[in-house]
Amino acid sequence: TPPADDGEKAAAFIDNGLDAYKERYGLSPRELEVLREVLMGKDNQHIASDMNLALSTVKVHVHNILHKTGQANRQDLMRDFRMHS
Repeated sequence: TPPADDGEKAAAFIDNGLDAYKERYGLSPRELEVLREVLMGKDNQHIASDMNLALSTVKVHVHNILHKTGQANRQDLMRDFRMHS
């Protein structure tokens, strides 16, 4: 089989760290799904489309994730995930 590309490596890293991150910050199952998409670099509109959610619902989930993790923005969230997973 061909070696995994960077996208597959990133997805594997994210998937391996999600459960510990969820437990650390008390994220809901839906917040965890949205978090995965954020960590994969998707914007709110793409997340909403992919998950069949209203854009406003995704915005609320992202806001709640940032609040629970104490991060100011997506870049800080990604950095925190890398450090704690």
